[in-house]
Amino acid sequence: MKCRRRTKLGMMVLSALASPAGWAVTSLSDIVVKGEGLDEANSAFSVNVISAETMQNIHLDQPYRFLEQVPGFSLGSYRQGGVSDVFSMRGFSSGGHGGDAAVFIDGIPLNEAMSHADGYADVNVLIPLEVQKVVVYRGPVSPLYGNFARGGAIALTTRKGGEYQNADLSFGQWNTHDAQIALGGTFGALETNIAVESYHTDGWRENSRYDKSNATARLSYDINDRSEVSFSLRAHGGQWDGPGYEPKDQFDDDDRRRLLAPNAENDGGEKTFTTGRIDYNHVLNEDAKLLVFGYSTEMEWTRYSKFGYTPGGQSESTYDRPVFGMGASYNSKKSVAGYPSNWVVGLEYYGEDTSYQNYSTSNRVRQVQNVDRVFEMNTTSLFAQLDMDITPQFRPTLGLRYDTFSGTYENNDPGGTPFKEDMNSYNHISPKLGVRSTLSDAWELRGSISNGFSLPADEAKYDPALNVDPVEIWQYEIGVSGMPTSTIYTDLAYFILDTSDEILEDPIGSGDFRNAGKTRRNGIEGEMRYTTPVPYMDVMANFTWIDSEIRKNSDSTVQGKELTNIPEYLVTLNLNYAPPAGLGAKASWRKVGPYYLTGDNSESYDGFDLLNVGIFYTQKLEENRSMRWYLDVNNILDEVYAEAVFSGFGTTNYAPAPPANIAAGVSLSF
Repeated sequence: MKCRRRTKLGMMVLSALASPAGWAVTSLSDIVVKGEGLDEANSAFSVNVISAETMQNIHLDQPYRFLEQVPGFSLGSYRQGGVSDVFSMRGFSSGGHGGDAAVFIDGIPLNEAMSHADGYADVNVLIPLEVQKVVVYRGPVSPLYGNFARGGAIALTTRKGGEYQNADLSFGQWNTHDAQIALGGTFGALETNIAVESYHTDGWRENSRYDKSNATARLSYDINDRSEVSFSLRAHGGQWDGPGYEPKDQFDDDDRRRLLAPNAENDGGEKTFTTGRIDYNHVLNEDAKLLVFGYSTEMEWTRYSKFGYTPGGQSESTYDRPVFGMGASYNSKKSVAGYPSNWVVGLEYYGEDTSYQNYSTSNRVRQVQNVDRVFEMNTTSLFAQLDMDITPQFRPTLGLRYDTFSGTYENNDPGGTPFKEDMNSYNHISPKLGVRSTLSDAWELRGSISNGFSLPADEAKYDPALNVDPVEIWQYEIGVSGMPTSTIYTDLAYFILDTSDEILEDPIGSGDFRNAGKTRRNGIEGEMRYTTPVPYMDVMANFTWIDSEIRKNSDSTVQGKELTNIPEYLVTLNLNYAPPAGLGAKASWRKVGPYYLTGDNSESYDGFDLLNVGIFYTQKLEENRSMRWYLDVNNILDEVYAEAVFSGFGTTNYAPAPPANIAAGVSLSF
C-alpha cells in the first residue's frame, strides 16, 4: 500500500504546483532542467552534444545506438525485445542494463535503483523524433548527477516550444515498421509539443516479436514576461517475445543461428511506463533564473527469462515501481569576485519504491513463488557548479555534490520468516575541479579531477551486518581540442579512472564483506570532424584505446588481470553527403576490438567490424518544407557477429545480430 500512497502524494504535490494563485507568463522554454544555463560546449570536462538532426538521420534500430557518435562507447545489444541493452563507458561495462551510467530525460531519472538491476535504465520510452539534443558527460564529472554516474551521465532533452511538423515512416525486413510524428505549435501564451510512435517487428530470430507505443505531450503557459509554467506527460507500453541466448556451436552454424537454443521456452515480457512533470520557471533579473520542479513516475514491468540449455529453469520477475521527485535550482550569470561567471546551485529529493516478486515458471505458466520483497529508497541531494572566466588562460570550474540515502527493505519470501530492515547509513560528497586554457586562436587545453561513488548492490544496502563505505571513484583527465585548419576539428583526451574501497568478500568464503578492492582504467579517446572540399560532404571519426587492471582483490588469481566486457579499442568512421536537395548518401564503419569474458582472462571475444550504408533523396517543397526518401542497407557485408557475448553454462553464449538487411522510409519536415 505504501507504493500507491507515494504516487498519490506525488501527483497531489504536482497538482498543487500547477495552479498557484497569481501566476499570469513569456516563453522561457529554454529553462527546462537543472543547470540549463551551463554551457556544455565550453566545458572543462569531456562533454559531447548530439544534435536533433543526428538523432533523426541515423534511424535507430536500438535506442542506445546514438551513443556510437561519442568516443568510448560500445553497445552490447541483447536483442531481447523490451529488455534494455547494455553499453560500456569510460571502462565501465554495465551502463543501461546496470548502474554504470546515469540516464535522464528532461531531468527525470530513468535509472531504477532496485528494479531488475541496480541502475537499470530503459530508453525504449524515448521517441527519437522528439529529441532536441543529447548531452553526454564522460566520467563522473557533472555535479548535476550523483548515484549511477560513475562512468558518466546521459541527459536527453526533448523539444521545448517551436513551430514544426515532423514525421518519419520506415519499413524493414521481418515485418518491421516504425511510425513517428512530432508536432510543435504556439497558441497565444500556450506552447505545445506532442510526439507519438508506433513500432513493430517480428524479429529476425524465432520468438523475437516486439511491439511498443510511445506518446509524449508538453504544455507550457506564459504567465507574464518573467514566469512560465509547463506540464509534460510521457506514456510507454511494450510487449515482446524474447529469443534468449544460444551456445557457441549453434552460433557458429549458419543453418541454426536464427533458431531458438535447445530447450528454450517462451521468454518475453511486457512493460507500462508513465511520467508526469511540472516546472515553474521564473526570471529573477537579467542575470538570474529560478526553476522549481516536481515529477512522478509509475512503472509496471514483467519479464520471463531462461538462462542455460537444460530442460526447465524459466522464471518470471515482476516489478511495480512508483517514483516521486522534486527540487529547485538557481541559475545565474552574475560575476563572482569581479570575474564573469556562470553558476548553478540546487536541491533535489528523489523517492523510489519497488515491489518485486519472482516465480518459477514453465513457458510463462507460474509454478511456485520464490520472492516477495518491497524496497524503499530515498535520496536527497545538494549540488553546485561555478564556471569562471578569470583570464583566457585560466577559466576554472568548481563543482560539488552531496548525496544522502535512506530507506527500508521488507522481505516476505514464501517459506521464510518475514522481516523488515532499514537501509544502512550512506552519504557522499563528490568534488569536481576543472580548468580550461586557451593556447591560441585555434587550440584549447583542459584538465580535470572529478570524484564519484557507488553504493552496495541490491539488498546489501539494507544488510545490518554490512559495515562498508561507498566505493570511491576518481577520474583524472587532460584534453586538447582545436581546429588545425578551417575545415578540421579535433579533440583528444587521456584519462585515468581509479576505483578504491570496492566491496568484496574477504577472505573468499568467509561471508565477511569489506572495502578491499581497487581497479584502474586508463585510455585515450579522440574524435575528428572534417568538412571536405566537396560541398555538403563531411567525415567524422572517433577512436578509443583503453586498458584496465584489477589492482587489488581478495581473489589473488585475478590481480593484474583486465576487467571483462571492455573492448581494447573502438573505431567509428562516418561519411555523410547531404545536399539540401537531390541525391545524398551515407556510410558508417564500426570496429569493436577484442575483450575478455572471464575474470581470469582465459576466455575472450575477438570483436567485429560492421559496415552500414544508405542513400536518400531530398525533395524541397514549399519554404521550410522538405521530404526525404531513404534506403538503408545494414550490415552490408553480412558479418556474423554478436554485440552481447558472455561465458557460462559450459560454453560461450551469444545474442546474434541480424544478417544483411534493408530498411526504407520517408521523412517529412514542415
